[in-house]
Amino acid sequence: MNAKRNKALRTVLFSVLGAVLIALLLSAGAFLFLPKSDPQYVAHRGYSGRYVDNTAASFRAASEMPFYGIETDVRETEDGVFVCNHDETAKYADGGQLTIAASTFTELAEKPLRNTKTDEDAFICTFEDYLRICKSGGKIAVIELKETFNANKIAQILQIVDTAYDRAHISVISFYIEPLLQVRQADPSVEIQYLSDTKDDPNFARCLREDIPVDVRQSILTKKLVREFHNEGLTVNVWTVNKKFDLTVVRIKGVDYVTSNFFCGQ
Repeated sequence: MNAKRNKALRTVLFSVLGAVLIALLLSAGAFLFLPKSDPQYVAHRGYSGRYVDNTAASFRAASEMPFYGIETDVRETEDGVFVCNHDETAKYADGGQLTIAASTFTELAEKPLRNTKTDEDAFICTFEDYLRICKSGGKIAVIELKETFNANKIAQILQIVDTAYDRAHISVISFYIEPLLQVRQADPSVEIQYLSDTKDDPNFARCLREDIPVDVRQSILTKKLVREFHNEGLTVNVWTVNKKFDLTVVRIKGVDYVTSNFFCGQ
């Protein structure tokens, strides 16, 4: 009788211990997969998930949302006007297109851009107007240099920033390191970030040596990369994160900034 009772007690005890162990393992697993960062959110080319990217409407919409910053792409027209456009060409509602560098601003702005997102006409936006919108919304202006601008052009861009906003509220990013170093030479206080979509980019080593933060494509982001830059006191931005699952993943990896067409950290 006692043997049966002891066996029953052992069975109950093992069941309880097993349940406790499972609970502990689940808790540990949940802890391992908790988001490790609470990043700042950057609107990719404005609120481009809903509006034509790099237009005043897209920037204004982003300025009214809880984004930390608003990103844009900067190019120069034939007559020396800096405008916001991702591609080398501006594409229009009538099916035509114009090359930014080979066209005047008047030519580029005289007809509406192709728009598959709203019923309103959208026109090419100047860099200065973009900055004024960022200022009105209190957003960091995240400025991607789409060309290998020389020191003179960098000086012109910074002068426009001085006129329309404030250098303390900008971040300059580029796939080219040299223009970033030109920015640093012109004003070491301006934040810069090196853009990359290349796994094991050889420029990462240079960035670590020269204290340049990075802004990388989501598909090449690793915990190792984040750790290496954080160990040097450098931040990591990631683009373009448009799904909630992906947002959780990059937060687990510990990023500092998330660039998105939609999300604003809500």
